[in-house]
Amino acid sequence: MSTIKRQFIAAARCPACQAVDRIRRCHETVSGREWIECVACAYQEERPTAPASPTPERGGEGVAVTVALRTPASRQATT
Repeated sequence: MSTIKRQFIAAARCPACQAVDRIRRCHETVSGREWIECVACAYQEERPTAPASPTPERGGEGVAVTVALRTPASRQATT
């Protein structure tokens, strides 16, 4: 027997009607199908069931991020 679990997503905005707190995530337990739906306007969008694998066309390398940390002036060592 197939069961659908529904969970509201806090502070989510519907892409169609812009209503806030009306989007819920739905998950069908047997098939694993997942989607979101708006209870205000009946908008639905399928969600991918597995993460997309990196492909050469998409640039399979990760993204490098450089972070520079600042030390507050009160904590800097004086020489």
